[in-house]
Amino acid sequence: MRRIKVVHLDNLDVGLRVHLGNYMRYLQAQGYEVHAVCPPGRWLTHDTTILDGVRVKIVRFDPAITPLTDLRSLLQLVRYFRRERFDIVHTHTVKPGLLGRLAAAIAGVPIIIHTIHGLYLHDTLMSPRQYRFFKAIETLGSKLSHGILSQNHADIQTMTTRGICPPSKIEFLGNGIDLSRFDPQHHTREAQMQLRASLGIRPNEFVVGYMGRLVREKGIFEFIEAARLLKSRGVPAKYIVVGTPRQGENIISPQQMIREYGLEDDVLLLGYRDDIPELLSILNTIVLPSHGVEGIPRVLMEAAAMGVPAVATDARGNNEAVEHGVTGLLVPLYDSRAVADAIYHILYHPEEARAMGQAARKRAINQFDERFFFWKTDLMYRRLIRERLHLDPQSILAPLPSQAMPSLESVA
Repeated sequence: MRRIKVVHLDNLDVGLRVHLGNYMRYLQAQGYEVHAVCPPGRWLTHDTTILDGVRVKIVRFDPAITPLTDLRSLLQLVRYFRRERFDIVHTHTVKPGLLGRLAAAIAGVPIIIHTIHGLYLHDTLMSPRQYRFFKAIETLGSKLSHGILSQNHADIQTMTTRGICPPSKIEFLGNGIDLSRFDPQHHTREAQMQLRASLGIRPNEFVVGYMGRLVREKGIFEFIEAARLLKSRGVPAKYIVVGTPRQGENIISPQQMIREYGLEDDVLLLGYRDDIPELLSILNTIVLPSHGVEGIPRVLMEAAAMGVPAVATDARGNNEAVEHGVTGLLVPLYDSRAVADAIYHILYHPEEARAMGQAARKRAINQFDERFFFWKTDLMYRRLIRERLHLDPQSILAPLPSQAMPSLESVA
């Protein structure tokens, strides 16, 4: 029987496991033949097979502008796409999105789809030259695409009102997580106390968390500055930081800033961790002071599902994950003092924080179930299979789950 071959391109090897793993399993269960492309990383270093038979091709996607490396990657992708004869190329993030869509068009792939995980196109954050450059990239990518999915509504507005993409080509996707994994009922008080003790957290100390890449655009420096301000107010707290830096992305390192502020005993740099639900279960609040390049941040959805109130900047993506005053607090960008004030408010208003956490959990159940975006993406695939391949999806794929359409209508 004819099988639809689809390949996903991501800019991080760990993204295949954390962000796309369950989705690729879903596609396999529906009858798709699934492949993936990513750069080498700490998890994958060479072509291999992962999950339940997903074949991975390693292609370098340098985050910087590197013409020779980018050209080699483009040609490698063209050869790979032609050899494998994919029906669908689905790209994610900026560099895989540009090179992947261009290679797919050159190779004659019939269906090209891109997901926006936070649009790198902000005239308030970029110089005019940078803005024109990234707008040109997004405009070219849009012309090469047969469908575009956006994790937040603000990016759709930017794409359509600025003439980058016609409204008929772009759809709201949202984002989601595995709610069965992020459930506060799974974590006992005893296990939480053991984890706190293993991290050296005293019984009287609050726990404030940051989870994400340790780069300027994610707000790591505002987080550390807020920790310094709160320590100066006498707040007894530990600040746990989960994530790893990228070489050359920061002028100074977070470690250097922590040393200069004398926060070595207060800020715990935990690096990469697999026990995210367990860590979230001991937090009083999660903090994401990012600068506006977000889809719908995964960490804010995970914290919401765990009933943890959030402090986040009022940036696109963040403000679709956090409802100000209901599930957390939104603060201005680049304002460490506002971040500190919001953290202080949550720590010292426990009843309000508890209500925010309960509201966040309810919101996560209603809006952040990962199955919603599985089904939305699958619906786009099926429409384009019919339109571009002239095949009946029902004859070659498993039917959509019976709860898909009512659920999608409720979160549209």
